[in-house]
Amino acid sequence: MVTNCRLVKSLFMDAATGSKDKGGYGMEFIVLIVYMFIANVAHTLMVVIPVSDPMWQVGLSLYSQVGANILCIYIFRKYLYHKNGLRLISKKGLRCCVWAAVIGIGVCLGHRIFFWIFIGFAEQSLRDIGEVVLMNVAMISTTVPGILYVALLAPVTEELVLRGIIFPVARQKRGNLYAIIISSIFFGLIHMNGIQLMTGLFMGAIIGCAIILTDNVYIGIIIHAVNNSFSFFNASVLNDKVWSMYSGNEFIQMAVGIIILIIGILMLRWEMGRGKRYG
Repeated sequence: MVTNCRLVKSLFMDAATGSKDKGGYGMEFIVLIVYMFIANVAHTLMVVIPVSDPMWQVGLSLYSQVGANILCIYIFRKYLYHKNGLRLISKKGLRCCVWAAVIGIGVCLGHRIFFWIFIGFAEQSLRDIGEVVLMNVAMISTTVPGILYVALLAPVTEELVLRGIIFPVARQKRGNLYAIIISSIFFGLIHMNGIQLMTGLFMGAIIGCAIILTDNVYIGIIIHAVNNSFSFFNASVLNDKVWSMYSGNEFIQMAVGIIILIIGILMLRWEMGRGKRYG
């Protein structure tokens, strides 16, 4: 009992002092635990609010997550990564932003490969979510609050928590690979369903690599925002559900997405190395 109390005390001492000890509990896990607690409390409060329209119940739930993200960013603001190796307001920075957008489109189309590989898991996950919830999410995404959430609020706040706080803390502790893996796992877990666990792991790994290349968390925000926005455009304008496994052209979209993704990553890497080669 005494040992357990000491472990708990040590965990919160690390949180308070910003300990960089290589062993023991990591700040990345403390951030995740606090975030999950805040998010679940916020979600519970939103559920008990009487709303007649189920679609707006979903909207309140989504915005409660944004509030949880913002509160978590505020609590752990001293860990927020402020150094940016790439200046976005420059010719090089703007070119990198373009390639980040290309990567975002590639992720949006290319992630379907996991639905194809793990089709049984994907189908079960969709059944677990439920058709009514998916329909309400699709409907709220066509409203102004929904578009704002999908294209801006969710990407910005989620990336600041995961790649602005957790990623650099983990990176400083155990290096790049650990930071990519742990932030990607956390990214998948916070969405709390199997489908987004798969896509979160995939997109999280891509964003982590892009941040290492550019040393700029805002590149991750761009990739995330473009992925979400293109997903909305693909579903609403082109009438193609990005989560669909039976659209008839899923293999073509997967192949095109992976090609676009590879081009975007290679060009981002080339852009970041160009100054070193010719500077």
